[in-house]
Amino acid sequence: MLKQLTSRAPFPASLAVLPWAGRDAAASSSSSTTSGRRRGSAAVEEDRLLAVEFLTAGGEGGAAAAAEKSTSTPGGGGSSFPIGGRTAAGTVTLDSATRRLLAGLGPNPTVRDYRLAITNAVREAQRLRASGLLLRTPPPDAVSSMGDLFQPPSALSAMDVVEKTASFAVTAAYKYDRLRSKKGDDSDGERNPKNTKDEGPMKLFIDSEATEAVTRGNVIGDCINTARNLGNLREDEGIPQLYCEWIQKELTPLGVKVRHILKGERLQRAGLNLLYNVGKGSRHEPYLVVFEYVGNRQSDEATALVGKGVTFDCGGLNVKPYGSMETMHLDMMGAATVMTTIKAIATLQLPVNVVGVVGLVENAIGPNSYYPSSIITSRKGLTVEVLNTDAEGRLVLADALTYVQQDAKLNKKVDTIIDLATLTGAVLVGLGSRRAGLFSNDLKLSQQLMEGGRISGDEVWPMPIGEEHKKAVKGGIADLVNVSTGREAGSCTAAAFLSNFIDDGMKWAHLDIAGAGMGGDKPKGFQPAGAPGFGVQLLVDHFRQNLINKETNITKHRITAAAPIKRAADASDNNNKNKNTNASAGSNIEESKEEVLIMKPQKGKKMVRTEKKGRKDKRRK
Repeated sequence: MLKQLTSRAPFPASLAVLPWAGRDAAASSSSSTTSGRRRGSAAVEEDRLLAVEFLTAGGEGGAAAAAEKSTSTPGGGGSSFPIGGRTAAGTVTLDSATRRLLAGLGPNPTVRDYRLAITNAVREAQRLRASGLLLRTPPPDAVSSMGDLFQPPSALSAMDVVEKTASFAVTAAYKYDRLRSKKGDDSDGERNPKNTKDEGPMKLFIDSEATEAVTRGNVIGDCINTARNLGNLREDEGIPQLYCEWIQKELTPLGVKVRHILKGERLQRAGLNLLYNVGKGSRHEPYLVVFEYVGNRQSDEATALVGKGVTFDCGGLNVKPYGSMETMHLDMMGAATVMTTIKAIATLQLPVNVVGVVGLVENAIGPNSYYPSSIITSRKGLTVEVLNTDAEGRLVLADALTYVQQDAKLNKKVDTIIDLATLTGAVLVGLGSRRAGLFSNDLKLSQQLMEGGRISGDEVWPMPIGEEHKKAVKGGIADLVNVSTGREAGSCTAAAFLSNFIDDGMKWAHLDIAGAGMGGDKPKGFQPAGAPGFGVQLLVDHFRQNLINKETNITKHRITAAAPIKRAADASDNNNKNKNTNASAGSNIEESKEEVLIMKPQKGKKMVRTEKKGRKDKRRK
């Protein structure tokens, strides 16, 4: 199925950002990329090459620093700016004399301002049919994370700026044109009459030699574009079977293990009746796929990412009206985000353990469709009265959540769950299309996800699950109802329904991405036409930020534990030189013991505990 689809019309391939210094070597050899599908880098016509420099409202931003660089690159010969250059976030002005695009960042640039500026600059360069675009990174303190009521903005590090420059440029160049008769046309149909010849895709360069950061940005940007590709498939192509095949083809070569594939009546036999009933009305069998990436073998714990994958939602027998059904091929963006986030994590080889769970169904009308008022027994044993067949996503998630907690045979034990779903239209009404709604039973997890949102620009906002919301989904005849009566707090009652399927002691967060994760037919801001790809950058930054925090805590623990021992040794040395050797030896033993206890795990080596002189020690074998 997947092979047939891609042979007919291949997915759009991501452009790769290359360091400017390495452009000649890249042009002389075939491009080797992380995905194996990116467009190669050829020689660039430098007379048609543009450079983009970023301006803040208070000055020229990175342009002054750029002016000190070699004049052999476009825009490197001076720092003067033409009259009319604007600095508002997202504005782009062409300085044709120096072949520069001047992109405004606004007065206090945030990561979203920076992404908008890069996106508009890339689109303008594409419109002008530039052969290439050189991105001049601003100073690291020029761009900040998002600030909110809970946390003020903070400056991004130099490596963060380089990485996000690459990632944002890759996503900015994205166009879902695989089904267009003339690929490469601008979305508004305009063409540059001076350059009608097809000279291939524009090349992207960056004025940084931090190749590892650039590579990370390329990987993340490509995975965001892949999520978009998966979401943009229409219902005749994007069926449950295809996404299952994608997981097997794309993730297993990266070391991801597919643990379970249940489909059709096997779901019913396994007790996953909620998921099965949602999908049984379609001619395409429903699927549940569980896959696992183990990046830290020394840890016994894992985080599960659970995604709603309704490949098309007509509403079932409670059919959606005109105007509400046309974008429902995007109702699987929770699953697409899970799949591509794990691809990014595996490609980057992050030392984390992650389990992916996706429920893939088509909510269709057919002879075997489930009915409003049906009472169905879930995998957990709770009965659910279906008051509305168009509230199907929570049914799919309920069984998927139970399965990963109770039934899945995994290498690591799941102690944290993050689910993502285009679940309710109410979250779009409440929060708009910029932020996802965040519901959680764990304060620390909620704060960590919010921090990931600030760094990535994929923002989330905390929402409540109150007792009134839990009461609203309690049933009279069955244990639960899948929708509450009335129009109050639709997102909160949906999250309250899901909370019934979380085991005691499990840390859980639910991200309702119905607003931020579903796009339109036209570009909006830095989002392209079609699927936005929201959540991939958020989750990758979430996992990496947790790794940084753990490393920081380890370092603090090392300092606070070792310092008093050292002071004791110094005191012993001052008081009695005859005991200096013994005191120093004792201090060294204790410090060595502390270092071993907090040593970072190394791949391929096992940790064992041994008893030695009445105390526990750790050694490597």
